[in-house]
Amino acid sequence: MSAPGYETGRLNLPFVGISTFGKYPYVNNWDTIDADVAILGAPFDFGTQFRPGARFGPRAIREASTLFSFGHGGAYDHEDDITYLPAETTRIVDLGDADIVHTDTAASHINIEFGVRKGLKAGAIPVVLGGDHSVNIPCVNAFEEDCV
Repeated sequence: MSAPGYETGRLNLPFVGISTFGKYPYVNNWDTIDADVAILGAPFDFGTQFRPGARFGPRAIREASTLFSFGHGGAYDHEDDITYLPAETTRIVDLGDADIVHTDTAASHINIEFGVRKGLKAGAIPVVLGGDHSVNIPCVNAFEEDCV
């Protein structure tokens, strides 16, 4: 598949197609991650007492991030006249969301940790989107193997 751009005729503009982070490729099989950065959604907010809704964070962040991906293979900044995170030098993939089991915090945290571990095992920097403050726990726990 060719990279989106004006030269190829397929722009993959923000308002078309699948809304992945920055319109970067989606990787469904976490055993085949080949990237420098792996984006993982953690749509979890069972730890909130008063204002739930953080579970919609990963989706909203992905949607907003598409606005910076106008087929230039990165995030173009018109003020600086530069494309940040160009596809030629930075390999970014979107792993989708960790499986969240409604009403089961322990299982949900295990699934978030599993996704982060898969990214780390592939040598990618994991970037976790969304969720309440408790999603930090499984993210930090995923680093345990490398720190022992």
